[in-house]
Amino acid sequence: MSAYLAEYLSGEMAGMKFRTMGPLSILKHRPWPPSPAVAPRLDVNQCFEEENTPYYHSAHFYPTRIGEILNNRYQVVTKIGYGTSSTIWLARDLNQWRCFHDKYVAVKISTTEHHSRQNAAQNELDILRHIARANPHHKGWHFNRHLLDTFTLNHDSRIHLALVSEPLREPLWMYQRRFVGDVIPSGILKVTVQMILEALDYLHSECHIIHTDLKPDNVMVKVEDPSILDESAKDEYQHPLPQKLCPDGHITYLSRNNYGPPQKTAGIITITDFDLAVYGDKPNNGCIQAEIYRAPEVILDAGFSYSADIWSLGVMLWDLLEGRKLFKDVDPVQVQEYSESGHLSHITALLGPAPDALLSNGRRTGRFYTTDGHLKYPTAPPTSFNFEGLLNNIRSEDKTLFIQFIRRMLKWHPEDRSTAKELLQDPWLSADFDDF
Repeated sequence: MSAYLAEYLSGEMAGMKFRTMGPLSILKHRPWPPSPAVAPRLDVNQCFEEENTPYYHSAHFYPTRIGEILNNRYQVVTKIGYGTSSTIWLARDLNQWRCFHDKYVAVKISTTEHHSRQNAAQNELDILRHIARANPHHKGWHFNRHLLDTFTLNHDSRIHLALVSEPLREPLWMYQRRFVGDVIPSGILKVTVQMILEALDYLHSECHIIHTDLKPDNVMVKVEDPSILDESAKDEYQHPLPQKLCPDGHITYLSRNNYGPPQKTAGIITITDFDLAVYGDKPNNGCIQAEIYRAPEVILDAGFSYSADIWSLGVMLWDLLEGRKLFKDVDPVQVQEYSESGHLSHITALLGPAPDALLSNGRRTGRFYTTDGHLKYPTAPPTSFNFEGLLNNIRSEDKTLFIQFIRRMLKWHPEDRSTAKELLQDPWLSADFDDF
């Protein structure tokens, strides 16, 4: 801790600052003063963080400042993430009693516009409240994100919804980089998958919620030691990351969210980001899911249900076990443009021709298929594009059981996919083999 901050927190200055406040306030944690460190400046002609997201407009984002106190309670200490429709900040909870260590929370501040849905922030708030109360005794309750508090912020006649929750360590895609070759070993992955399935079973069977956007970004690993949050906050205070001071006065901060290798056993997961979630006890259709995790019924617009999340999980396992995307050849990150026809061609190579019953239900089937059920614009995936040829990091019986497991999730017919509850009983999850 800097000498300046230590001096501020001394009893003498505390008496000066809190003389006029309520008697209990002196027992709570106090705000840190502005940092005396000067942050390096980023090039104003370059885009950083949320500025690189689609549909970005600075007027839609709340102009959060480090050191700011939100809702008379949460002091922002560093930025920890961003997206197309929000920024996420680590904050000190000033309601914490001084006899306890600093308590840190994550504050997700939504934009006033969402690229794909109106009232997405309010939808997430409603979903989180429902998740919290549906059945707290279910195992999966613990593996879904929970709301600690909520409030609104006003700026330029715009209202921003803020959601407060437990800070998390990192998304699964970052967690897997902690392992050799950026691959989660099979034995560890099985435990991770069981937690995800428990979470999905809770969402599907107890809450009747379809996540609709399951991917490694939205499955987070919990913090294994709260001290790393304190270290990160104080490091930003003493050695702030570079900042971009925009001409309109807006500051773009860099995220401080890489906490390095875990200090002790880690790996407890939490499913996050419910702004696009929907209720599954009514008919649903339209476009959901990130492109390469998109289920075939979604591409064809044949309606979707809980099994769409199961498809996404099956595809996601390749990211974690193989360190590469299953449908990498249609991944816009690698090929610049996502191809729906190419995606369907790859699914066909993996699963065989699409069934007539699914095609007949698709509102968009005519874009991709002829009247006799053949792809109009087929592409030719590699001959090795099959379950056996795509798996390199597991072998022998472990590989055989994994393929059987994955086949229960990746099926053309949504109703043929196993449920999360059924998948929890799969032999692969309990089989014990040496990792290669």
